[in-house]
Amino acid sequence: MTAIADPDLALTGGIVITLDDERRVIDDGTVSISGNRISAVGASGEVTVANAAQVVDCTGCLVLPGFVDCHSHLAQTLIRSLGEGLDTFTWLRSLAFPVTDAVTRDEATAATRLGALEAVRAGITCVVDNQYMPAEPEMTISSASAMEEIGIRGFAARGMTGTAPPAMQSERSGARPNYYSTSEELAMLEDLLTGWPADALVGLWPGPLNIAFNDQEMIAGSVDLARRFGTRWHTHCCESPDDPVFYEKAYGTTPIAWLHREGLLGPETTLAHAIWVSEDEVASLGDVGARVAHNPTSNSYLGRGTMPLLEMLSAGVVIGLGTDGPAVGHRQDPFEVMKQAVFMHRQQAVDPSVISSEDVLDLATRGGAEFTGLDVGSLVPGKLADVVVVELSHPSFVPRHRLATTVVNSSTGRDVRTVIVDGKVVVDDGVSVTVDEQEVIAAADQASREVCRRAGV
Repeated sequence: MTAIADPDLALTGGIVITLDDERRVIDDGTVSISGNRISAVGASGEVTVANAAQVVDCTGCLVLPGFVDCHSHLAQTLIRSLGEGLDTFTWLRSLAFPVTDAVTRDEATAATRLGALEAVRAGITCVVDNQYMPAEPEMTISSASAMEEIGIRGFAARGMTGTAPPAMQSERSGARPNYYSTSEELAMLEDLLTGWPADALVGLWPGPLNIAFNDQEMIAGSVDLARRFGTRWHTHCCESPDDPVFYEKAYGTTPIAWLHREGLLGPETTLAHAIWVSEDEVASLGDVGARVAHNPTSNSYLGRGTMPLLEMLSAGVVIGLGTDGPAVGHRQDPFEVMKQAVFMHRQQAVDPSVISSEDVLDLATRGGAEFTGLDVGSLVPGKLADVVVVELSHPSFVPRHRLATTVVNSSTGRDVRTVIVDGKVVVDDGVSVTVDEQEVIAAADQASREVCRRAGV
């Protein structure tokens, strides 16, 4: 019998999928939480929680580690349902960029709150938010504050464009008044990093928006800041088949080859997409311990192509999963992303054995922990207490002979009942306990209508 001295929170009676090193599943389990850390995990008869300040009965539910969304754009709730059938560059030029130019800080904050609310209700306890609109540094602070208000953990990856390199000026339709030069961006980011609270629930990363859109000084400066401040840095890379083509035409090399040659590729590197890459580039990513966010749902929605996931895993690349936000997936649903990942790579290989539900469940949890560097991803004593409880009452959950298959193929974000972040219950009985959901929804809806009208989209 393991006795925990007066835990703050105990989850009892559920089927606990620990995702620990042994991948234990406990049929009638208890997870005990003290402060913001897991203090005990075991069978209900082995863990005593009689003096717990709060007990959540999880009978008839699965208890899992929280899911990590390694790449999102929370404020893109503003343009959800627009852009159907557009290729990537047309989508950017006719939709994303005009809204970015027109949006106000209040509107983007309202949209971020909605995006964070949707994510956490679906079981996402940590999100890397590639925040880029509007470009003012105060928006980065506002975005992180909005996430913390909802109760979700994560990182604000400040999306910077800076001075447009000549090769890409035709792709970015003219100068925008709310964009800064590369030197201005790097100076503002350094100021933000210097003043950012070390214990914040939402951290700050450099986020040069896209290697194909940024000049090389911006990328090198972002890497330097990440290394000096001990963070990761985040960017879009080789998402479109045109990206490496444009880059090679301009610089005589491809983005990843350039990063590797210049010593800018390392374990602090987190790339979104990395679809159009060569075998040598995959090997380079693995050699240096770089991280890649795989976004199968958005890749399918925009018809971008299929990331070489299996090859990357074989090469030792750290992989996490991402939703890529609400504009190119519509639902920020980690279950949908996992299912899409399985189907996509089986279809590509014409072989159902190449990837399993267990594989993608690992990517969505443990992979996300490695991607972000956070002490999450499994239910193990000492880990941060980010936990999700999934209701099993729906007919699609019966029978459940293989639990990972049930989680990946039968579940959706709407089956999530309880969400705990940093040891605190932030979703109870499927509803946020931190904000008035209807107020958040109404404010974001109004913001979307106003900015889309002004932007003419």
